[in-house]
Amino acid sequence: MNLGATSVTFRDKNIDEIIDLIKQAGLNSIEWGSDVHVLAGDLEKAAEVKMKCDKAGLKISSYGSYYKGGPLEEFTPLLESARALGVKVIRVWAGREAPETISDENFHILVDHLQKACDLAKDMILALEYHRKSMTQSKEGSLRLLKAVKRDNLKLYWQPNPEISFSEHLLEIKTLAPYIITFHVFNWDTNNERFLLEENQGIDKWRAYTAQAHKFGAFPNALIEFVKEDSVENFMKDALSLRKISLKPQAILMGHPEDVKRVYVDTVIDQLKLFYDLNEEVITLDNWDESFEILSRTEVIFSTWGMIKIDEEALSYRLPQLKAVFYAAGSVHSFAKPLLDQGIRIFSAVSANAIPVAEMVSSQIILANKGFFHCVTPVDAHSFKLLKSNLSDYPGNKVVKVGLLGAGAVGRLVIEKLKALEVDILVYDPTLSENAIIDLGGQKADLETIFSECQTISNHMPDLASTKGILNYDLFSLMKHNAIFINTGRGATINESDLIRAMIEQPLRMAILDVTYPEPPLENSPLYSLSNVILTPHIAGSSGNEVIRLAETMANEAENFILMNETSSEVQLKNLNIKA
Repeated sequence: MNLGATSVTFRDKNIDEIIDLIKQAGLNSIEWGSDVHVLAGDLEKAAEVKMKCDKAGLKISSYGSYYKGGPLEEFTPLLESARALGVKVIRVWAGREAPETISDENFHILVDHLQKACDLAKDMILALEYHRKSMTQSKEGSLRLLKAVKRDNLKLYWQPNPEISFSEHLLEIKTLAPYIITFHVFNWDTNNERFLLEENQGIDKWRAYTAQAHKFGAFPNALIEFVKEDSVENFMKDALSLRKISLKPQAILMGHPEDVKRVYVDTVIDQLKLFYDLNEEVITLDNWDESFEILSRTEVIFSTWGMIKIDEEALSYRLPQLKAVFYAAGSVHSFAKPLLDQGIRIFSAVSANAIPVAEMVSSQIILANKGFFHCVTPVDAHSFKLLKSNLSDYPGNKVVKVGLLGAGAVGRLVIEKLKALEVDILVYDPTLSENAIIDLGGQKADLETIFSECQTISNHMPDLASTKGILNYDLFSLMKHNAIFINTGRGATINESDLIRAMIEQPLRMAILDVTYPEPPLENSPLYSLSNVILTPHIAGSSGNEVIRLAETMANEAENFILMNETSSEVQLKNLNIKA
């Protein structure tokens, strides 16, 4: 990307002054205007300007003309000056009328003149100024004109129209990306008031425009056109901002290296690199100190299991530019609060991680209601017949009550999956109103009702101070004689000795535990030996190829983040104490 400015940014300055300004600003290119500095047909002046730019080491990116395709306008002098300047791009205008007001006759005249100009400059590119009160006032008008002219060497500039929304700007870039070769960069509000690029989210918006262009295959040059108050000082500030805009935000990977590599597969890394300058060396506590330089530039962290807990001091000293963390795993409790307290945005793949949990739990519930877990592995023909005779004691998946403890990401998906069955879903979730639970497809109930009335009970409560040990003997003893308790939530929500007691007292009850506290259970825990307890080693969450979904979710959110689109997985500080 060439970074520069238009000479018309400072119409009152001479050629030498403009060259000096561009050099001082650290930019590398100039678009010379035909109205003041390099008049059309003044070939001697054009050659002089070219010589001065060559000597200064500056590229002349384009010749900015005001040719509008009118009947009395001459294109040849512009073409000759462009050749003398040594440029390959001439900026022209898309007429003098907006798409909604131009007549068919005037449109055809404009097309004819642009075709002739393109044919004369067949070794160059003609690029249409993207401007109000011309055919390029909108993406629709631009496409209509480009398709009517039908010349491969007719392209587009693009600049934001203050009269339309930011999201419409992004849509324009998406639609017109095959034609865009240059951005005219400035920061105006809806009243056409000028601001520094660093003001009013200007840098973020232009980063989004650049990222959107890259996403759809355009890699335009960027030229400052207007500056606040026409000030040299403000121009220098905007030049600094322009260089920042041109650079992809620095991003790093952080976590257990083996997990990071397993989760962030090559296709995801490629997607991230489209928008971020991603360093692929995984940052851990082992290389934390030697990574000081890249940490100091880092704006975004992509992580998964093994995310380092970063306190306020480390954040200020080592990661002063950090803006966001994308966590391709579930709970963020181990590291989130110090970052959220400092305004760092955190995104979690908890909803994506909920998918395999909900798939496993809903399957277990369906099987439990059929009596499946009570009927497996008969040891002989007699026990086989006995198990079969007991099947009538199980309701199946019709006219049966299922209890869900917690209606967070997993609980909601389980409800969605069970809706196809004729089951009544009783939900305990103190954070949701009765109407909210009804809207999800469940019925609000207290813990006592769920444990006494439900055939199968599944726990999805988070591990919070208010939930530790909340599931105790008083509740487990209410379970039906052959009910099943499933836990894929958090082991700390259960009083383990109380659960064991309830299982011993009624051997037809069952517990299917994917999580325990501690995890795994202590070596002498009866959970290993009880015949009506099934232990699995925390397999409900994402595993195998499922972990890729977590990274894909975060990559999509990271794209939304830089494009300033709506995101769906952000962690809010106000909800941290009630979420998993």
